[in-house]
Amino acid sequence: MGYLEEMAKYQKTEKQKSFSADFLERQQIEDYEFWDEIEIGKETVIPFKFEVKAEDVIAYAEGVPDANPVFYDEEYAKKCGYDGLVAHPLFATQVLFFLLTRGRGSWIRTPGARNPGQILEWHDPIRVGDVLTVKTKSYDKWIKRGKYYMRYLSEMYDQNGKLKGRCFMTLILPRSKADVLRFIKGEHALEA
Repeated sequence: MGYLEEMAKYQKTEKQKSFSADFLERQQIEDYEFWDEIEIGKETVIPFKFEVKAEDVIAYAEGVPDANPVFYDEEYAKKCGYDGLVAHPLFATQVLFFLLTRGRGSWIRTPGARNPGQILEWHDPIRVGDVLTVKTKSYDKWIKRGKYYMRYLSEMYDQNGKLKGRCFMTLILPRSKADVLRFIKGEHALEA
């Protein structure tokens, strides 16, 4: 059984089933933003939205896994002062991968990328019924020890324009599209 078939066994929600986990797919690569193309300071409102459903919140918590009942049990969440289920704090990662499929910010899906760390700030929990949009800005990029680093600031807003959270995402990336294509072939692609 291949990787994609194995992944399909765990896809429960409508969004999971519609999401292509094949980041090596040629068409996806054509739509990515690459390190050598990124202009620092460019800000974009992503034109797609993510409507948060109960199945999304529950499936993410099961996949983490996190047994906190505020992610699974609506009555328990209400006893804790929420108006219903709330999403796991790292649920934002799922939202970003789902929305950043092409153009600005899509570098987070780049094959060969490595994650040296993220900074997440939460302003309000993500709740079932929220319709999330993302504003993203290329924040910084640098070369250190022959590795290409990229940092974006992404802000997530609900349907009322309320800031839900900020994420400073940092990855070590292949430098160019040509490097990504070499990586896919199994060749060393992270040369300075």
